[in-house]
Amino acid sequence: MDDIKPFRIDIEWTEKEDFLFSCHYGRLSSGRGDTLQSEGESRFFPVMVRAMGNVLRKLCREHISFPLFLVALAFEHRHLLSEIDQLLQALHSHLEKQDGSGSWSCYISGERINPSSSRRG
Repeated sequence: MDDIKPFRIDIEWTEKEDFLFSCHYGRLSSGRGDTLQSEGESRFFPVMVRAMGNVLRKLCREHISFPLFLVALAFEHRHLLSEIDQLLQALHSHLEKQDGSGSWSCYISGERINPSSSRRG
């Protein structure tokens, strides 16, 4: 994994403000051409979904109550940091098993996901 590094992250939102997090990676020594697709995972991260929903609303120039957003973030920051850490641990676990270029995707939901109906990216 030492020479395999992430070089692009994509975020695709759904109408429910859940999102697909995709990370493309490759060897440092090789060019960053086409990537191989890998199976996706699904995770339940409700705090991250709420925070990223606010990012989406700001990107779309919709109004959010920024002071309320900051207060909510202050109360939930430990949960958000924990969810981000879990996501990055899953990514790093995947990268440790790779020996070439590819991508890793994870569907992030604010609602519990039934394992038999998980989405793939």
